[in-house]
Amino acid sequence: MANTLLPGDFIIVNLSAYKIKTPSYFPILGFTIPSVNLLDLSKPKVNDVVIFGFPSVAESSKPYYSVNLVKRVIALPGDTLRIINKRIYVKGIELSLPVSALRSLQNIKPEGKEDEGIFYTGSGWNNHNYGPIRIPAKGDTIHISPDNIHIWKQMIVFEYGERVVREEGSVITVEGKPVRDYIVKKDHYFVIGDNFSNSHDSRHFGFIDEDMIIGKAMFIYWSVDRLKSEGGIFSGIRWARIFRGI
Repeated sequence: MANTLLPGDFIIVNLSAYKIKTPSYFPILGFTIPSVNLLDLSKPKVNDVVIFGFPSVAESSKPYYSVNLVKRVIALPGDTLRIINKRIYVKGIELSLPVSALRSLQNIKPEGKEDEGIFYTGSGWNNHNYGPIRIPAKGDTIHISPDNIHIWKQMIVFEYGERVVREEGSVITVEGKPVRDYIVKKDHYFVIGDNFSNSHDSRHFGFIDEDMIIGKAMFIYWSVDRLKSEGGIFSGIRWARIFRGI
């Protein structure tokens, strides 16, 4: 997220910016429980910097939130996104975001040269030329087949909160039932890092759904450059970043 956020920045996060939920983690007891949504207040908007828990299913039958990430929302449920030569377009309109100031229009990867690990394998997309892709919205119907299940499997697993997808030859099942179409259960968002060319974000891990979002980043309340702090208690403090809005 450089230079919006730097290592050593401490930030205030509004946990009730979008929803009021019951706690999901109890630090004293050291365990998690499913969070219950009590009240919807608003929806994330383009340009919001959000903190979200990204699930992992590598070592468990159910996704668990192994890490919290911070990224900027650039596309909303139902939007069509495309990146052309590092320029971001949503619904055909170029976005003006802080990432623009950090990107260079040099050394652009040409369209068709697919990056390793890019979301939507086989698309020929890369970090600099990506899409067009539609961001799934609650109620959307997605056609499922053996050719594209590798793209949508993760999203379905995260929506259910457990490994419900099975591939049995040419048959795809969800919760044991053969499916050819899947109805999206949650609104999803596309996020990127402001350090455009050096960010692991939705271009690689795909969409995040509304229940992954923990809160909205508001401002920096403390910032320390640890490489410079060895000279004294005040030498590494970045005074200009304290109370800077995000």
